[in-house]
Amino acid sequence: MSRLSLFLAALLATVACSPVAAQELTLRWLGESGAVLAEELMSVEDIEALQQQVIVTHTPWADGAQTFSGPLLATLANLAGLPVVEAALVALNDYSAKIPQSDWALYGIIMAVRQDGEEMRIRDKGPFRIVYPVDAYPALTSHLYHSRMIWQIRSIDFRVE
Repeated sequence: MSRLSLFLAALLATVACSPVAAQELTLRWLGESGAVLAEELMSVEDIEALQQQVIVTHTPWADGAQTFSGPLLATLANLAGLPVVEAALVALNDYSAKIPQSDWALYGIIMAVRQDGEEMRIRDKGPFRIVYPVDAYPALTSHLYHSRMIWQIRSIDFRVE
């Protein structure tokens, strides 16, 4: 392999793994067979253009209450106008979690893009992070709900009925 080819391969790998590449969120709506019914690529700016909600809560990963803001997960699920029953989220490190529609209907969970008024960087568990209002619902302090508070989200597949 020539030096130019090696340089171009290294440059491509750097760009693909850069924070800029991680600043986009892929949303897909999948039918029962797994077929893609709709797809949308959203930037942080696109997410921030949606109606924002605020949750002030404690999490197991930080001391003290924090203020998170972002759209309701229900808002994202409803963008395609299809009857969504579950969201399957995947993080940059391939961690995944499934969130049933009942969670966002009952608890008003959000896709946070800001923490304490600041944009969340990748090293701050951003730019996209699921936040439950843990302080408002004592039942949410369980491992089950903590495991659904996924961060550094790169994609969401919404399963349609």
